[in-house]
Amino acid sequence: MAFLEPAALAAVALMSFTSIAAADEVEPYKLSPGDSVEIGIAPIPDRTQRAVVQMDGNIALPEVGMVTVAGLTASQLQTRMQSLLPTKIFHVRLPDGREQMVVVKPDDVTAIIADYRPIYVTGDVLTPGQQAYRPLMTVRQALAVSGGLSLLRSRAGQTGPDPVDLRRDYETLWGDYTKDYFHAARIRAELQGEADFDKQTPQGSPLSPSLGAAIAQAEADALKIALSDFQQEQAFLEKGEKDAADQIEVLQKREQVEAESVKADEEDLARVTKAFDAGNLTNNRLSDVRRALLLSSSGALQTSVELMRARRQQEDYVRQRERNDNQRRIVLLTDLKDTNARLADVTARLHAASEKLQPTGASTGRPLPIAGETIQAQVTIVRRIGEEWRKLQADEDTIVMPGDTVEARFSSDLQSAAIQ
Repeated sequence: MAFLEPAALAAVALMSFTSIAAADEVEPYKLSPGDSVEIGIAPIPDRTQRAVVQMDGNIALPEVGMVTVAGLTASQLQTRMQSLLPTKIFHVRLPDGREQMVVVKPDDVTAIIADYRPIYVTGDVLTPGQQAYRPLMTVRQALAVSGGLSLLRSRAGQTGPDPVDLRRDYETLWGDYTKDYFHAARIRAELQGEADFDKQTPQGSPLSPSLGAAIAQAEADALKIALSDFQQEQAFLEKGEKDAADQIEVLQKREQVEAESVKADEEDLARVTKAFDAGNLTNNRLSDVRRALLLSSSGALQTSVELMRARRQQEDYVRQRERNDNQRRIVLLTDLKDTNARLADVTARLHAASEKLQPTGASTGRPLPIAGETIQAQVTIVRRIGEEWRKLQADEDTIVMPGDTVEARFSSDLQSAAIQ
């Protein structure tokens, strides 16, 4: 077998991979199908439109139609919209129902790239697949949102789930269990009217003590707020009930006084009427006595109405206080039931995850490489430049572009020697 000279090897490498420096010399990013743009008009805030660049490179805008934007940079898109939209007539509905025509100036138009095409991460990462792109995103960030590099996935002979994934799922389940555990303890304390509960982390938890204490403290703070709020509301209703009782007492005394006044006016009217019939009094005197009886009777009737209203209000306060307590207990019991159901489900999944972990020998540390080999991570970006796809060698600080495919592979000295 013939071996290539170093110069020939360099030529082959140059043909297979374009350096990332060459890619950095390309023009600013140009819109492509899959990107989303947002077009806004300052005088008409409700007319802000978001549109996705279609496969043919066009976007659809109301009152404008299809506009070709593929291949435009962000500044060119702004210029294109500023030259296009001011030629259209826009009608705005005013609050009073009238319609007003708005004249759009070029400076009123804004056009930005709202969302970029996603990137794709593949190879020896925990969760390969599609990821959302963010401006100035680096390879390091792309690998981070994909769960990071996974040496275990690079082992060609490995089958089944990654133990690191299993360990992560196991600890995530413990986090869910701990949250529901303390939530149930808090609900039981609130049902019993207690201001505290046992904050001891469940036995066997792999979570750090500080994390368990933070979860317990959050539930303790929620318990304190809930009890304080309920007690304040109940105290308000109790005060209203007491005020109503005091008002009833005052009205009852007034009712008694007015009843005596009515009785006295009735007796006075009887004497005056008898004297009037005998011709000893004038008609004016009889009218005054009748008027006095009418006023005292009206006052007594009004007092009776106020007394009935005060008693009804007192009953309403009592019913509202009982209703609040009953509704609160119903909500808490329902929440406790749901929390216990979640605890049962998480407990079952914890048992299953624990059984999966046992035969794999998984641990939080990464497995060591085979003795004598040096493990290195190589990153390649597959990017469309012009009409062709190119492979670009990259490192963790390389800027990723929308639509890129980031390939992360582990290689060793033994593998490199075998390939050569």
